Amino acid sequence: MKSNIEVLLGEWGAWKRGENRSSLGYPGQSAFQRMRVDGQRRADPYALMVDDDLRKVDEHIARLFPEAHVVVVAHYVWPGPVKTKLDRVKATRTRYYDLLEMAHKQLSHWMGERYQIPCVVPAEFILSGHLV
Repeated sequence: MKSNIEVLLGEWGAWKRGENRSSLGYPGQSAFQRMRVDGQRRADPYALMVDDDLRKVDEHIARLFPEAHVVVVAHYVWPGPVKTKLDRVKATRTRYYDLLEMAHKQLSHWMGERYQIPCVVPAEFILSGHLV
């Protein structure tokens, strides 16, 4: 299951790819202006909602350290399979996913409570049964 930050980054990637054809803010036309003379609406493509969270995550992504920034952009914006992204980034698969995980954690921390990723401690790090 995807975390809230991964869902937000997916929306951010679609926005960066240009799938949201309108600019930030309110739409350029109201629903009444889009009505045809015959009373039928024209079919509009799927429109993403661009809100404060997308603007905020965009600013935070720009603040990531360069390697993590490139991996986040590659993962969510660039088209194609991970193999081609790995070749383009010039990173191993392990390094790519480590950087992506670190970026998710940092971005979820910066974005606040709604986007926090729960911290799960692996069993091999538990020293005593008292910590469980």
